[in-house]
Amino acid sequence: MGFREDLKVRAKDVVKRRLGRGIPVEEFDEPYLVVAVLGQSNAHGGGRGLDRSGLDAPHPRVHQWAASGRSKNTIVAGSNPLFHEVPSKAVGFAPTFAAHLADTTGKPVLLVPYARGDSGFARIHGISWDPADTGARVNLFWAAVQRIRTGLATKPGNELAAVLWHQGESDVPLLTGPVYAEKLDSLIDALREEFGDAPFVLGQMVPDEIEAGEPNYAVIDAVHADTPRRRTNVAYVPGPKGLYNSETEKIHYSGAGQRELGHRMWTAFAGMEPRVV
Repeated sequence: MGFREDLKVRAKDVVKRRLGRGIPVEEFDEPYLVVAVLGQSNAHGGGRGLDRSGLDAPHPRVHQWAASGRSKNTIVAGSNPLFHEVPSKAVGFAPTFAAHLADTTGKPVLLVPYARGDSGFARIHGISWDPADTGARVNLFWAAVQRIRTGLATKPGNELAAVLWHQGESDVPLLTGPVYAEKLDSLIDALREEFGDAPFVLGQMVPDEIEAGEPNYAVIDAVHADTPRRRTNVAYVPGPKGLYNSETEKIHYSGAGQRELGHRMWTAFAGMEPRVV
């Protein structure tokens, strides 16, 4: 991408980051279980079919540490759409996961959303998830680390319970399988150097897009599926088939697909050894 295109992206980001205000909540007196939500557009929330008063209504024990909008750096309701690096407009999987965690433990949950659409380990518009890419205009990994730090600092006793990761689509045409695996492993390692051995839950890219897309989709998916062998305390979660936005947008899970993926991510997390819940 050229310099002019990068400037357009920057200008749009400035506007987007100011949009929206979260739903006010009363903070809990007890510590939060903190859940980081990282990756690209499916983690950001790309699912059509937002149901604000029904399926996507706020859960009373799920909050978020807003990273954008007029509620930035405040705790608001952790319901879709979340306030990531720029605000989402649609359905993501994280609130479903968080609702299960809150219901099962009886503890409040604080989501720390910091995903960005069209982002990868390869540098795109000057932006990268690669912890080693010190020359990137925006290093999403280190920015996310700072968001997690500040989220943990909102209340004494807060604990990082899990990292939810969904990414890979933008790297499909740009990286080989071995290079992608090296970058993903380095991200997991760097997170654990910062925050300890929190469970890392990795959602599969949309299966229908993997089947219909370019051949390297299957390569990156295989890297994802192999991650629990390469790193401990990692779960790979197969995604639901047939639950994408449209025939021309198979890259994104639909609202129903996002909620189902969140449920599956929770099930995988709850079954990890040693038991975490």
